[in-house]
Amino acid sequence: MRWSLLSCLLAVLLWELMGCGSRQIPPTPSTEISTATIYSAVLGSPGYVQSYTATLSLGSLNQFGPSPVTGNAPFSIAITPSLNALFVDNNNSNTVSAYSLSSGGSLTAAGGSTPTGSMPTGMAIDPAGKFLFVANEASNDVSVYSINGTALQPVAGSPFTTITPGTTQPTQPMSVAVSATGNFLYVANAYANTVGAYSIGPSGALTRLGASPYPVAVPNGNGSVPVGLGITPGGAFLYVANSGSANVSAFAICDKVVTTCANPNLPDGTLTTVTGSPFAAGLGPIQVAADPYFPFLYVLDKAANQISEYAYAPGTGVLTPLSTPSVQTGLNPLSFVIIAGAIGSNAGFTTTEPKDYVYVANSGASTLAAFTLDTTSGVLTPLGVATDINGNPSAVAAP
Repeated sequence: MRWSLLSCLLAVLLWELMGCGSRQIPPTPSTEISTATIYSAVLGSPGYVQSYTATLSLGSLNQFGPSPVTGNAPFSIAITPSLNALFVDNNNSNTVSAYSLSSGGSLTAAGGSTPTGSMPTGMAIDPAGKFLFVANEASNDVSVYSINGTALQPVAGSPFTTITPGTTQPTQPMSVAVSATGNFLYVANAYANTVGAYSIGPSGALTRLGASPYPVAVPNGNGSVPVGLGITPGGAFLYVANSGSANVSAFAICDKVVTTCANPNLPDGTLTTVTGSPFAAGLGPIQVAADPYFPFLYVLDKAANQISEYAYAPGTGVLTPLSTPSVQTGLNPLSFVIIAGAIGSNAGFTTTEPKDYVYVANSGASTLAAFTLDTTSGVLTPLGVATDINGNPSAVAAP
């Protein structure tokens, strides 16, 4: 990884607890990065995955290497923390495709595919890179696999149902997110208007937490339809994109950030609603992402063709719209990724990392679009000319 994971988590944890905002230090030699590798899944029967080198200052993309095929309708991408494997779930094939990553970022198909539940949508990998979690929309469950290089092996008991005990109500899980410690899994249940919470055992097995599932606000008869999840880098807060109600629910996580726990000596994964939640977003929010080092949060509003922009209070999780509350994307955006603009020990300081970057997969426009992220204000600004894609990109990811 570009920075020690442990150092990163400890630094951001202290920052979230102290409420410092953007960190300021005396100028040091610049460690800004000029290029990054980006991967995009493209819809089709079968679909395929493309690799790009991004020139960050220009927003330009240059495709390189092969474009290996996936299954039908690839939906999301997950990359292991060790950067040696990439996985794509295929919504219409009920499979996960695996690829090895070279040191230069090139993709090589690992051969074959791994069966999932019905209509896999969101995926997540724990911070240690031991397990892959897949939300299966139509079968109302989560598949869990142990990871060995590019090989996936279902853990004992997988798949794990997301239907609440004592009921038969479908849940329609759409996305998953792993806590910063890797001890807990959260699931956005679109049909049930809830967030499921589970402990992750040493073998990867899921156990429902006693208070789970957690309802999200339902301000009208249409339901909130939670579909996207995002956790702040230090692990303190979980944000939920509610596609049906055009807002974002916020929860404090009782994980290692013990100030949010009823018992500070027992982080148990439970969730507590943040004051003021839910917070208004644009139409059809589907994905949430936090900047890796600065206290800014972004929500991809599919139906509004925009990104909503917020600052979050490190001590409370309260969202405040930025001075520019949103920025337009291309047509029908389905996925976005935030890339840090610096590496090494200087990452996360406004004096050495004045800009981060955002790339958006605009499926309806057949483009990948770039934005700069001002690390002082958090505001996004379009960068360069969007890159045309031969097809409809459904997902974008970066190491």
